[in-house]
Amino acid sequence: MKKRLFAVLLAAVLLLSATVAAHAARTDVAPLSAQLEAGVVAANYEEVGTELEADSGLPTAYSSADLGYVTPVRTQKYNTCWAYSSCAALEVLLNKLGFETDHLSPMYMNYRSTSLDGSAGWQRTYYAAGYPYIALGYLTSIGAFKEEDFPDSILYSDYLESEYDLAPYAYAESMVYLNGRDIDTVKTAVYRYGAAVANFHHDPAMINNETDAYYCDTPSLTTSQLNGHAVAIVGWDDGYSVENFLPDHRPVNDGAWLCKNSWGSGWGSSGGYFWLSYEDFYLFDSRFGPSYAITAASLASPRVRMRHNEVFGATYEFDLNSTLHTDYSSLTYANVIDFSDEFNVIDKVIFESVSEGAAYEIFYIPLDESGAPTSDESRWISLRTGSIDSQGYLCADVDDFSAPLEKAAIGVRISSTEASRRIVIGVNEWLSAGSRYIFLPQSEHGVSYLLGYQDEAVDVMDFYHDQMSDDIGGTFVIRALAYTDRLGGDVDGDGSLTILDATHIQRYLASLRIFGEVDCIAADIDGDGDITILDATRVQRILAGYPH
Repeated sequence: MKKRLFAVLLAAVLLLSATVAAHAARTDVAPLSAQLEAGVVAANYEEVGTELEADSGLPTAYSSADLGYVTPVRTQKYNTCWAYSSCAALEVLLNKLGFETDHLSPMYMNYRSTSLDGSAGWQRTYYAAGYPYIALGYLTSIGAFKEEDFPDSILYSDYLESEYDLAPYAYAESMVYLNGRDIDTVKTAVYRYGAAVANFHHDPAMINNETDAYYCDTPSLTTSQLNGHAVAIVGWDDGYSVENFLPDHRPVNDGAWLCKNSWGSGWGSSGGYFWLSYEDFYLFDSRFGPSYAITAASLASPRVRMRHNEVFGATYEFDLNSTLHTDYSSLTYANVIDFSDEFNVIDKVIFESVSEGAAYEIFYIPLDESGAPTSDESRWISLRTGSIDSQGYLCADVDDFSAPLEKAAIGVRISSTEASRRIVIGVNEWLSAGSRYIFLPQSEHGVSYLLGYQDEAVDVMDFYHDQMSDDIGGTFVIRALAYTDRLGGDVDGDGSLTILDATHIQRYLASLRIFGEVDCIAADIDGDGDITILDATRVQRILAGYPH
């Protein structure tokens, strides 16, 4: 497969150099150099980023902060700028959508993105730097949690020793990788969605501490000299004067991005914000991986589940044509999902791809006798068609399809008529640096399948083994946002509200009946998060025709 992703360990700054080895998932990395407090794992990979069609009438200056969408500046703990900047961007979008969101929890994301004893996941410690892809995968699978539910003050040792039964507050549903070299693309993303997460090389000698204006013009820095830092761009000013930058380091033209930093409100003279020149040499540098905007999000609910087979997101693009030197114009990628728990009404399907310009179609695919998705397309149900208009995580809005209460596959067919076609999908694949693993997937047989490559569905784990002598493999990044349509109060699930439902609640409160997860959701008819005798009373009042 072609190397596309793996660029950067982002912290406050960090340092490593890398080249791409023959195998897609292997990265050769030079020894760590501790010039500052963190470092970069960077690789020579394909340029990423979509050029958005600019909104007409973009103002010459804009600030999401002035409009009240941006939460207060925070002070990052450890090397976690990648987590703080992504949470900041999601907070802005949610506030712009009217959800009145306070701080989300970067620390829960940080702790969840570590690995113990070589188990699956990111092979990093909680105080180490992180990759930008961690947040992309996390926010579209596990979701974001409120800071008040998991504050920064919780220590990693407490996290390991305690069981935190947390409910997510929100999910990021789609994200676009931005072509940061196109100024109007970034402006459009910030104007539409409130913020963009951007990565750049930070050198403290390049900032004017009196004006908080930053511009780096040091030419030809090698990967090993880059110090990665991630921030949330929340505005711009085309007229921001070059005179605000250091006399020895001034851009040619006016104009700068307004950046929300994560080094505290006391950093600098602007309450933790600073201005970053449009012309900065290393802003949006491809070696830092994608800069991105979160383009859609929704609040979580007890009635909703994000269905997925992996939680870490895309580390590569699965590119069969490049791997086998073939030229398929259409392929279907499928993940098996278990809908038997009654969270079975498919509302949205999320997948990662950089096949910009290609067409897609979403299918519900029953399984055959072997447990694999059937190759008999007459049994497939088309749920949605569309085009891949941008690179990143795409969200296809499905017309609330009620899946049978059993295992089935969600398939994503990607098709292209272009001569230089790419019909790829994000895959959660292992990564290594030198002799050590950077990431280990949760991959296993019976989860991801490739259809259209052979007569029958091909288990992707078998493909890795047969074509690449790779037994670690990977999992396609395909997720379904699904909900339960169980009627409130219908505890026994018979489709109607009866006096028996009130009796079931009373028996549950007396420890004479066990409720499953959906039973509990149905029983909590007043939606206060707790099952009480008032819920049984509410059922009785509804049946009696009283206001409730």
